[in-house]
Amino acid sequence: MTDDLPLRPVSGWDLRTIPAYGAVALTLHYLVSPMETAAQSHRSPNFVFQTAQLRELGQAMIQAADRAETAGMSAPAGPTN
Repeated sequence: MTDDLPLRPVSGWDLRTIPAYGAVALTLHYLVSPMETAAQSHRSPNFVFQTAQLRELGQAMIQAADRAETAGMSAPAGPTN
């Protein structure tokens, strides 16, 4: 399932308010290689959200976290003893 989806673990983020636009900028810090440390993280572009979008995204992330916790961890497909 996730084999076809390139994943970049998030190691942090920055949120900055932009009062002139009534908005918030989000920059994600992410890792490209398992050998990288958080100090070596890369930065995404600055994503700008209006406050309503940010609230909607926050709620969607909470719901996704709830679904992920409910689903639990599963072992990868393969032979078992």
